[in-house]
Amino acid sequence: MRKVKNLIIGGGITGLSTASFLGDDDYLILEKEDECGGYCKTTVRNGFVWDYSGHFFHFRNHEIREYVMANMDCEVLEVRKITDIDYNGYIVDFPFQYNIDQLPKKDFIECLSDLYNTKDISNENFKEYVKSTSGDSIANKFLIPYNEKLYATDLNQLDSDAMGRFFPKPMNFDQLMERLGNKSRYVSYNDNFIYPVNGSIEFVRSILKRLDPLKIQNNVTVEAIDLKNKVVKTTMGEIAFENLISSLPFNTFLKLCGTSTDAKLTSNKVAVFNLGFDKPTWIKTHWRYYPGKEIFYRVGFYNNILGADRMSLYVEIGATTNQELDEHRLLNQVLLDLKDVGVIEDHKLVDHQFIVMNPAYVHITKESDQAYKDWVIENEPNGIYSIGRYGSWTYCSIEDNIIQARETADKIRNK
Repeated sequence: MRKVKNLIIGGGITGLSTASFLGDDDYLILEKEDECGGYCKTTVRNGFVWDYSGHFFHFRNHEIREYVMANMDCEVLEVRKITDIDYNGYIVDFPFQYNIDQLPKKDFIECLSDLYNTKDISNENFKEYVKSTSGDSIANKFLIPYNEKLYATDLNQLDSDAMGRFFPKPMNFDQLMERLGNKSRYVSYNDNFIYPVNGSIEFVRSILKRLDPLKIQNNVTVEAIDLKNKVVKTTMGEIAFENLISSLPFNTFLKLCGTSTDAKLTSNKVAVFNLGFDKPTWIKTHWRYYPGKEIFYRVGFYNNILGADRMSLYVEIGATTNQELDEHRLLNQVLLDLKDVGVIEDHKLVDHQFIVMNPAYVHITKESDQAYKDWVIENEPNGIYSIGRYGSWTYCSIEDNIIQARETADKIRNK
């Protein structure tokens, strides 16, 4: 039986970063795919650069930025974000609740009136939270329909703080009126982002340069995990470990360990179409949100980031985890809806790629949050760590994942 001090399951950004922060310490990374990167992968084909959906790095921590950028071999663009919303054919700057003055007069008045008359309610879930902080009209016109399309679930099932710092801070009536009077530009957490001209895989390649390739095993599937005896059963045999670091989805990890939780750990999946067309577009935004009847909830424009002369899109569709997805039918509907909303006119589709991300967005509830915290208290003292966006069952940025990886490596070294 092979033995290793630090066994890392998952060769995405989180797992790779953990290994790099462990430095010369003994580690082994297991990755089920034939290349590392997780969802941070890129396809370059027929002159188009496509990711597994949009991965645009933004940094609050200078050290983490330097860590990611240190070994980049290609040009990296610095981009000031432009995002907007298609509300019944009216283009409104994002976020919706800060720019309701751009709505038709009737909708604007309804939003103002409801915000002025908001009443405190229990805020036990996300739907109650947005209604009590933004008013029924803002909630019903955008916040609820958009997020229901994205999460593919009833928002009553999500915790009120399910999106944390990534959800624009609510404003009361007086604050909004002051903002509208000043016409100040909203500055978001990801107002500026960076993007390599060769796609997000370059972030992965940068981190891989810090690692020993002999300590990475691809095409290996984990079949069972024995936490008591500290042994992992894989398709390459059994591996004994001292410390285990997993970035698998938390519910998958628990199942492999033969354990369970009373919390319902649910999520959505996202179907992504990468689409390349024969000519450019007049649209200048980097990505656009769609709360309406369109099948997609967001469309991103790679060409507006890379300065390409042909339109290149990623189109995202939220679905339940068990929902059957027919690529041909979905593509036809996507093209029809893109034409209805004016993104394509007489454009010819040159190439396309279909990807399903499952899980994509986890459903954060008070129960899921507590289940993870309880698990950490019980298992981390034994050298068992479940980290990353899916390992922690949370909503976070790639920067957050790298920071958590560094913290985990520090815990291991300081044991």
